[in-house]
Amino acid sequence: MRRWVAVLGFCLVACSQTTRNPIADATPSPAKTATPSPPPSATLTADLPLMTVDFHCQLPVIDSSNSGADPLAFNGAFVSFPTAVLTSDPAGGTHMDSNGELTTDASPTLHSSGHSGLPFYDRVQRRWVPAATVQSTPDGASYAYVTSDASRPTKVEVHIVDVRSAAEKLFQVAIPRYDTGFEVFDFSAAGIYLVGSQVDRRPAGVWLMNPTTGAIRQLVQVTDLMAVRGGYGWIGRVDPRDPAPPKQVKGSQPFNSIVRVDLATGVPMTWFYRPGAEVELMGFDGKGWPVVRFFEHNGPSDRSETWLVPAPSKQGILIYAGALSLGPLQGDGDRLWFGGSTGFGGTAGIYLYTQARGLQKVFAFTDGKPDHVVAPVGVCA
Repeated sequence: MRRWVAVLGFCLVACSQTTRNPIADATPSPAKTATPSPPPSATLTADLPLMTVDFHCQLPVIDSSNSGADPLAFNGAFVSFPTAVLTSDPAGGTHMDSNGELTTDASPTLHSSGHSGLPFYDRVQRRWVPAATVQSTPDGASYAYVTSDASRPTKVEVHIVDVRSAAEKLFQVAIPRYDTGFEVFDFSAAGIYLVGSQVDRRPAGVWLMNPTTGAIRQLVQVTDLMAVRGGYGWIGRVDPRDPAPPKQVKGSQPFNSIVRVDLATGVPMTWFYRPGAEVELMGFDGKGWPVVRFFEHNGPSDRSETWLVPAPSKQGILIYAGALSLGPLQGDGDRLWFGGSTGFGGTAGIYLYTQARGLQKVFAFTDGKPDHVVAPVGVCA
């Protein structure tokens, strides 16, 4: 399981806080966090009963059991609903090659950095892509990733890949001072958002690269970045209003709030704040709204809750409260798909959230393999 988690270094997990930033001192009005009684889907159980959905579609997933595997490999598959039958795709294999890059088994061969995140299914191009969805253009025609060369310690190479032909265009980009390289956090119509990676710290600083010319310009410099979406940076912060913030553990400072920062102006807005709790950003729904999870550590009464937060001034929507550890998520219109893993006592399966029915378990593995991972990596169509 640790090997799978390592590949997800690009994904969103709470990490250590770095140097002090003026944004941390801003004190906008806190987001309202409602605490209603949990709906039926939020019962405190280890798992949910398996349910059948009432619609037809195929959900692309990564089906992987990599305990001790070398090289690391992922298998693309589809879960058909409402039958909840999983079918492996012969063209869905992705493995880590001798250079530490993720490589597709299908031709023409596609490559990406081993830190890119889970592969996803590009429905427009009908191909499995060895990179995270956010590293792809909205039309799925291209994706971007970054590599480094020991012989050029002050530069990195940004690769822009044509999904259909596998042709790559390379740009050499200078590494900014104090950073160890770049990661691609978003590839939108505005360009490629590059974020400075740092040793033992959460990524910091954002640069925007023109994918046609390779020109790069610096945007707002922020620390503790979790994601970039739609021209905004989403960062973790310890809100100074908290009388009892989460305690630092082994040099890592948990956050009690998530702040959205306008990367063009630097204007911050506290989006979610939970005093005394450890807060993390899990991802986004189909509308671009953040999905957050918080943990309250109270000894035997530890608990966590997962919320969909449409706006900082509105009450969030409770998705789940309980012992179940939800995995990677996929926004899909008004639906949210969550993955699961048998690692750490969990159960491999697929979970579906809708406002009408709450959170439901809609697919489960029964093979009993250790560290079995299943994660949604595309919309269900």
